[in-house]
Amino acid sequence: MTSTRTLRGVIGVSVLAVVAALILIMAVRITQSSSTDITDLDVGDCFQLDPDDDGSIDLVDVIDCDEPHDAEVVMVDDLNPDGDRPYPDDDTLFGLADARCATVPDDPRFGIIAIAPTEASWEARRGRMVCVAVPYGGDRATDTYDPAIDAADV
Repeated sequence: MTSTRTLRGVIGVSVLAVVAALILIMAVRITQSSSTDITDLDVGDCFQLDPDDDGSIDLVDVIDCDEPHDAEVVMVDDLNPDGDRPYPDDDTLFGLADARCATVPDDPRFGIIAIAPTEASWEARRGRMVCVAVPYGGDRATDTYDPAIDAADV
């Protein structure tokens, strides 16, 4: 399974379809930071989205969260922690990833998107997946994800 198929599946099952669509149309921003595989990021890493021509996202540009950014990792989890589970079908995989991301506390300024592992990374990385916060409205965030923010304050 390719990362393209993985992202398309995430987009297809995500309840945040509008936010996911924004990811696909965001302009490329050139930064001086190094590119990192999206599933290698840690909680609190902020980054610029740089989708490939086909809409897939493999590598991202990690930047300081004080800089305007497109997204922030708010949770990391392993869907195959013991490395002994077979790679699931798309519906099961994206259902698991979405369910894990649904446990992230809300910040009304952001939508959450699950980035599921590829088949190639399933065993090697224990099915590592990330939950990514993307600002609503297509703007870049100038601060970080904070579930203590009240919807009435937005």
